Order: sequence, then structure tokens, then C-alpha cells
Amino acid sequence: MKDQVLFVYNAKSYLWNKAFDFIHKIVSPQTYNCNLCALTYDNFSERKEWTEFRSSLSIDLKFLYSDNFENEFPAEKTSYPVVYLKSNNGITRLISTNEINTIENMQGLIQLIKDRLNV
Repeated sequence: MKDQVLFVYNAKSYLWNKAFDFIHKIVSPQTYNCNLCALTYDNFSERKEWTEFRSSLSIDLKFLYSDNFENEFPAEKTSYPVVYLKSNNGITRLISTNEINTIENMQGLIQLIKDRLNV
């Protein structure tokens, strides 16, 4: 199996949750509870710089809502958002919730990912 980076958002996949998150980001972005979402998406689409960075990586990336992650990895108890590295040995936390929540801009996120993946 090829290694994969799992990005897990602090959001649920249900339609109601998606609609609420969309409105929340526009109306009150300072209280939005997913810094990973805020860093990688603007109000309507993925940020261009993030898209370009993702396409430059040679490792597989997977993006999950918290409920999807919990269904796929029910034994893993964590807070969100969070980033894991999935390999033949299982999953290992790559970037914690606290780390993600202290990142102030896209460049900070990109640099942290590069540092953790040694790219």
C-alpha cells in the first residue's frame, strides 16, 4: 500500500452541516471551528495556492469529514481538525488539532506539511 496523508476537517458530511458551515464561514469567520477549512478554502472554493501545492506533492492525499474518518477508523479517538499519515503500519498523527489551530496562514500550513513529510 502506498502512503497517504489524511486531512480530517472539523465538519460533518451531512447536507445540513455543510450548509450551516458555508453560512457560518461567511457570517462569522472568526468563530468558525475548522481552521483547516478556513486555511484551504475561501467562501466558495479551494484556494488556488492550496490546489497548486497539493498537485506538487508525490504522496496521495485524502480529505475526510470527521464522521467519515470515524467510520473508517472507529478505534482512533481524536479531536478535529487533524492530519494523519496512513501507511502499512496503520495511521500516525502528522499534525495535531492544536498545531492546526495555531497556523495563521496558508504558507504556515504548507511549510508545516513540507517539514513533516520531509519534502
